[in-house]
Amino acid sequence: MNTRTKLKIGALKLGHGLILAPMAGITDLSFRRIAKSFDVDLVTSEMVSSEGLVRNRARTKMLLQSHAEEKPLAIQLFGSDPKVVAEAARIVADEGADIIDLNMGCPVPKVVRQGAGAALLRDAETVASLVDAVRQAVSIPLTVKTRSGWSQSKINVLEVARLAEGAGADAITIHPRTAKQGFSGSADWPLIAKVKQAVNIPVIGNGDVTRPEDVGKMSKLTQCDGVMIGRGAMGNPWIFRQARKLIKGQPLSSPTPQERLDVVRRHLELYEESLHDRQSLAGVRSRLMWYSKRLRGSARLRASLSDCRHLEDMIKLCEDFFANLEKESSNREER
Repeated sequence: MNTRTKLKIGALKLGHGLILAPMAGITDLSFRRIAKSFDVDLVTSEMVSSEGLVRNRARTKMLLQSHAEEKPLAIQLFGSDPKVVAEAARIVADEGADIIDLNMGCPVPKVVRQGAGAALLRDAETVASLVDAVRQAVSIPLTVKTRSGWSQSKINVLEVARLAEGAGADAITIHPRTAKQGFSGSADWPLIAKVKQAVNIPVIGNGDVTRPEDVGKMSKLTQCDGVMIGRGAMGNPWIFRQARKLIKGQPLSSPTPQERLDVVRRHLELYEESLHDRQSLAGVRSRLMWYSKRLRGSARLRASLSDCRHLEDMIKLCEDFFANLEKESSNREER
């Protein structure tokens, strides 16, 4: 993010442009509310099927759950038929979304087989048709999230960005990997800089931002207007507040084990609330695992959680894990 200015998408002012990326099965309502409590400027939903919305499928509509405290909220849609995506956009706008984001980068086979996500990069003109259809359907800000191209032999993100801008997109997010790469290799940050030079709308950088320091590094290298963080925020919502502190020239601090445990408890509380009495042990287990990643003894905790079949036992394991880390930390300070 170019720290000389602040991010503005359409009429929406987004501070320093710190954005939570859309992640399927991850950026549900509970996680978005947690991220918002750590000073993220914009949260994004899981990707939502346009076809599912238009057909009024209950499971799809559940993904539109929102809460006033997470605002502003971007809802990400995927689809390949301009008429269907435009109708889904109207539904989302009526539900109160602040931004509609079009997914043009998901490389997952079941999405690509529908001609959606990253498959759209194989025919750049379809990008323009989709953006134009949605632009005609809604008045709220419209953004596009995409990749470098379909494959290394077809890097066409500059063309895609120009077409999206011409069709009415208010901003574009670039994850500079190809669809074929998935998440392998490294994100080609210099490509974000090229997109920034090619269009006049805000450009948001994404990919390989795993530490708060990476926000400044990406911003300086690419001059992007905002930074979107995905996997780097899983179990680590502190990254947004830490990045903001670095932007302001303030010293960094890491969360204590007790602070981590407090957030875990709050996240589980919000997760259970969003399930409306439908328990999901797999969902609880995965969220507990996020918060222990890269901490001492985390492998042992993950193994124990995998064997657990009762919610109370999972929470007790996690509480004991963080209590032990807190005790170890206190002992080191006393020496």
